[in-house]
Amino acid sequence: MKRNLPFIIIGVVFGLAIVAGYWMFSTSKPQTKTSMPTPQAETGGQAAKLVVLSEFGDYQCPPCGALHPELKKIKEKYGSQVRLDFYNFPLTRIHQHAMAASQAAMAAKQQGKFWEMHNLLYESQELWKDVSDMKPILKNFAQQLKLDVEQFERDFDSLQVKAAVASDVQRGEALGVTGTPTLFINGQLLDSETMTAEVLRTEIDKRLAGN
Repeated sequence: MKRNLPFIIIGVVFGLAIVAGYWMFSTSKPQTKTSMPTPQAETGGQAAKLVVLSEFGDYQCPPCGALHPELKKIKEKYGSQVRLDFYNFPLTRIHQHAMAASQAAMAAKQQGKFWEMHNLLYESQELWKDVSDMKPILKNFAQQLKLDVEQFERDFDSLQVKAAVASDVQRGEALGVTGTPTLFINGQLLDSETMTAEVLRTEIDKRLAGN
């Protein structure tokens, strides 16, 4: 046994050397990193362009009322290529019913009928702008749109609706809006002094063309 001991020690040392060498070799090889998956391309190539037209408006404002049918025509012409966003900016110092109209639109929104009330308010502006009491007219509008009238009246006076209108006004003020209608196209302010329906269509066409 004693005669074989040196050979056993040599064998153990040799074996450990082989194991150590293999470990050093394997850890020195570059590690393969898992790459992020390649995003799938949009179907049909590039995504369709979208022009966002944002209006800060007052429902009792005559120029806003005149702009309304033009914006409807633009939406009909361009379809999903143009998105119309409306923000309430009631000019309460000069329009006694502007705030009530904005609250009515936002109350209708609680029942999924914002645009229906929006259109009705503008298209009947001449009928209600000079009345002494707006609430009976708004109740009638809610009935025409087949809203839950009791809910509409609750929402009309709710803090949620009033806060939503105030939020729109604050947004406009932060952007420098002082009058109505004020239009932005893809976030860029349009000059109200030179704005016509024709100019507006030209601006939309330029952005759809990538200019």
